[in-house]
Amino acid sequence: MKKFKSVIIYSSLALLLVGCGNEESSASKDNEHNQSEQKANKHENAKLPTVVFESDLTNEKLSKSEIHKSILRYLDTNESIYKVTTKIEEKVWDEQPLTKREADQLEEGRKLLEKNDQNFSNYIENNTLPKGYQKETNRISQYFTSYNQTIKNLDQQVQKIEDKAEKGTISTKDIKDIVPDSQNVNGRQQEKIEKFLKQINVKTNAFKR
Repeated sequence: MKKFKSVIIYSSLALLLVGCGNEESSASKDNEHNQSEQKANKHENAKLPTVVFESDLTNEKLSKSEIHKSILRYLDTNESIYKVTTKIEEKVWDEQPLTKREADQLEEGRKLLEKNDQNFSNYIENNTLPKGYQKETNRISQYFTSYNQTIKNLDQQVQKIEDKAEKGTISTKDIKDIVPDSQNVNGRQQEKIEKFLKQINVKTNAFKR
């Protein structure tokens, strides 16, 4: 059943980034391979942030400078949490035992992501953004909120399907229930977000993992 579980998980994660970009060149793949060890070390030494995005502003007309800083903080906070939770989640999906510290970190990381998403969503909903920013900033919020919710629910849903598969009662609906939100999270949405961030000169590592 471990093989079945892994297929479901990685198929779902693949669907999460459908259309993410053009085919990679061999040089690009080689470069990515060369960087893998450095990334692993970063994840190994990473720590969860002590604070997430927060703002007391409400019913305010935000300046471009203010919203730029807010977007950057929101995205960078997400990335800081991912650096800790990603390797732990990989162990969960591979059915490897977690230490108490890893289990605590994973739980805390998921709580921080949820808080970060909710705070940022409230912030852009309760304030007036500069002209031309509302649509794209909403896209950023919806993309990462949907992505984080999918990852949070994925292991639980896969476990349910695994149990049903053992009983021979798995259905098409069961599979669809764990497919990521392709409307908000896909390669086309990511490209639009990256284009917008480039236009407003907000530099983040959110899409460089």
